[in-house]
Amino acid sequence: MKQELKSFMKERSPDVLLSIAPIDDFTGEEMAAMQRMNAVMAQYSPMYFAESPVVQPRDFLDNARAVIVLAFNFYFGRPELPGRPPRGEIMNFYVNPGCLAHLASKTELVTGFLAERGYSAAQAVAGISVKTIAARSGIGAYGKNGIIQTPELGSAIGLLLLVTDAPLEPDMPLEEPCGSCTLCRQACPTGALDTPYTCDIEKCLTLHMVNNKADLPEHIREKAGTCIAQCNICVDVCPKNKKLSVQTAIDNPEELVYPDISGLVNISQERYQQLFGDTFFDFMFMDKKYIQRNAAVALGNYGDPAYIPDLRQALAADPEEIVRSHAAWALGRIGTAEAQQALEQHLSDPSAAVQAEIARALKRL
Repeated sequence: MKQELKSFMKERSPDVLLSIAPIDDFTGEEMAAMQRMNAVMAQYSPMYFAESPVVQPRDFLDNARAVIVLAFNFYFGRPELPGRPPRGEIMNFYVNPGCLAHLASKTELVTGFLAERGYSAAQAVAGISVKTIAARSGIGAYGKNGIIQTPELGSAIGLLLLVTDAPLEPDMPLEEPCGSCTLCRQACPTGALDTPYTCDIEKCLTLHMVNNKADLPEHIREKAGTCIAQCNICVDVCPKNKKLSVQTAIDNPEELVYPDISGLVNISQERYQQLFGDTFFDFMFMDKKYIQRNAAVALGNYGDPAYIPDLRQALAADPEEIVRSHAAWALGRIGTAEAQQALEQHLSDPSAAVQAEIARALKRL
């Protein structure tokens, strides 16, 4: 049946990879790692809880016998960023509902195949380590950047798990793919990849730019460059991602995936809803002030005085303390006389936190 399923999917969706993982429980070490992850994430985002249970694969379905792992091509090409005007990047999956629809249509092919043979499947969506199961399945293996690398699609992929009661024989895990290559470790701006095959998530830019719902730490701001959401540096430099086929079955709306950073600093609620309302991006970011925060930091790192008016407006008029404070930091980062003047004009900001940020920025100048 496994070979029939693979042939079925290859014929109908040749760009989707499929492998089978055993239904085995996570080991004690794997469970401890996931619990540590929950504890770390809970420090930064109200969407996570330190005591969230770790779910075993078989918990998703009665009489579960295997896990089907699907890998989707999420490579849409790589434009030169930031460019001028500076543009950031937001993952297509976050902003394009068509991406979710594409994944759902492929998943339905698998569940339909199983249903015709009297079996069922349930998608595993929370409380489980998708990458651990993917590595077990042989669809790919952990790279030194802590991401699953597949031989066919590199690591520019999306992963999805279906727990099934069908008697599907597991595939064999792959050997580690990286050899002596350390390009991702060398390229990581924060040292998050200093331990091979592991990402220190508290150092990872993606955690802070997407999940952190407080002030960004100073060292993260300085290392973030023009990142406004996910950091893709370790994916970009990986040799396995140099000759990938561009995904064309899913739209890639450039105004959403590669937005003009300056347009985000003072984005109105109406415009925010127009761009991101009812998307996974809105669910993850929770409030527009966090993308404004990130955009302010990105403009500061970009360093072009032409964008001082955007930052000045945010410092003067935005109702959110977190936006004003990061705009102040960015003005200090640009550091011209005009930026200094803008900071000095707002030393009496009603927020003590913003006043302190302005004072630090002026001291650096």
